[in-house]
Amino acid sequence: MPKMTAKPMKRTRKTTPSRSRTAWSWRAAFAPMRRLFSSWRVSLGALASVTALALVGVFTSELTRPVADYMRDGFFQASAAAGLQVSDITVEGRRRTQRDDLLAVTQVEAGMPILGIDLDAMQTRIKKLPWIHNVTVVRRLPGIIHLQVSEREPFALYDEGRKTALIDKNGDVITRKHLKAFAHLPVLSGSGAPIRAQALMDLLLDFPVVRNRLVAAEWIGGRRWSLTLDHGGAVHLPAKNVQNALHRLMDLERERRILAVENQSIDLRLPDRILLRPIGERSRAAPPRPKREDRS
Repeated sequence: MPKMTAKPMKRTRKTTPSRSRTAWSWRAAFAPMRRLFSSWRVSLGALASVTALALVGVFTSELTRPVADYMRDGFFQASAAAGLQVSDITVEGRRRTQRDDLLAVTQVEAGMPILGIDLDAMQTRIKKLPWIHNVTVVRRLPGIIHLQVSEREPFALYDEGRKTALIDKNGDVITRKHLKAFAHLPVLSGSGAPIRAQALMDLLLDFPVVRNRLVAAEWIGGRRWSLTLDHGGAVHLPAKNVQNALHRLMDLERERRILAVENQSIDLRLPDRILLRPIGERSRAAPPRPKREDRS
């Protein structure tokens, strides 16, 4: 029986214009990425080899510490050769911290393997800078270290006797240098004043006439505040019922404008009267007032 050979069928290629256009648009979109990976192809091969060896080292208990360190360093160097190296440090949130001081404590230089940088150690060093409240350190591959910084807010000056310090609202010292820019802040004095000042300032928010004139506050005997105003006057607050005493002061201020008098001492320590006197002279009592309802 003669052999029969099937005639090959001529195949025609079907094309779908819409699919062709879609495929082309995807290729165009990913062209930059293909070029990037192409440039890394040789180095990434080396990196993959070193990574494999490093993983073997992790699970091989017989490796000595020097060998493990050697393999780790080799991995970081290979990663740098593959393009994973520091090219820039970006900072967000910095206002008062000196740029050079911040860069110095990062201990990072251009070209260092970015995967070999200990971010936790860097964060610890940065937090020791005077103005830094908190910082987040992240890697943005292939080559950027990004610092998100929050700084402490200046709150007051604290007269320590021989020195003056700039403090934050928690009473912690920020710096003792270059304080001229903060001369507008109130000056605190007295042992324990820094940690109690925030409560005083919060209280004075309800008494802006006093707060706006305040230039200094002394914490006396661990019990009470004595305030110095911008025209040389003073307001002596009681140890208790401070808010009631300030309300009495505001009543008298509305009637007699006593806070406008320069170099006058206003003593609020007695519950039934307010003592007025020029600084350096004997006190005189303001006219007695009827008792008022407790406002605390």
